[in-house]
Amino acid sequence: MIGFNHALTGGLIATLVPWPLAIPLALASHFLLDMLPHYGIPHQQRDKSKFWKWFFTVDFFATLGLAVWAIANQHYAMYFAGQVAVLPDFVWVAHVVRHRSFELHHSKSRYAAWHKRIQHYERPWGLWVEIPLAAVLFYIVVLGA
Repeated sequence: MIGFNHALTGGLIATLVPWPLAIPLALASHFLLDMLPHYGIPHQQRDKSKFWKWFFTVDFFATLGLAVWAIANQHYAMYFAGQVAVLPDFVWVAHVVRHRSFELHHSKSRYAAWHKRIQHYERPWGLWVEIPLAAVLFYIVVLGA
């Protein structure tokens, strides 16, 4: 699942659940979302795909913009819960930066292997799940705030 959807889900949880409980629920939401169908291509193609790189660059800046919006509008609980909801993917970001590759298939970390394994429905057609989900969450969390 893209970081934007993880962050929006964390923000939504922060608006619906009392503050201390929102943090572990935001973290759990990450793994639940990753079990849903979402965009992905085979790991061997990720370094070569221009769309993959473009899509995740847009996702990065959209998620960063969401964080800036939350802070600028003093939605601190939404900001922190959104960050916690995205946090598990920072393992992947660290790997990509360290190895200069989107090839995540051969990670030796037990956590990374488990995180990859739960993403059964990471497929190219998952884009048709991610985009509407992002639109609905954006409408609820940002426009409804």
